[in-house]
Amino acid sequence: MSLTRYRIGEEAGTPTVTDDMMLLSALYGFAVGILLTFLAKRLRQRWMIFWGSGLSVLSLAYLLADGVGWI
Repeated sequence: MSLTRYRIGEEAGTPTVTDDMMLLSALYGFAVGILLTFLAKRLRQRWMIFWGSGLSVLSLAYLLADGVGWI
């Protein structure tokens, strides 16, 4: 039994992550991924090429899916 009461039609809580926050995170991830990949190639760091390119590819995939309306 819950001691908290809600009014009729009122939801229990608000979402903690909005669509705009996800979009901004994907844009930020894409930019950071490109930057990491560029720096990794100059510094010859293979692990950073892997993570930077993976981050940029997955962020781009999310942005394209959002643009098409799949998400």
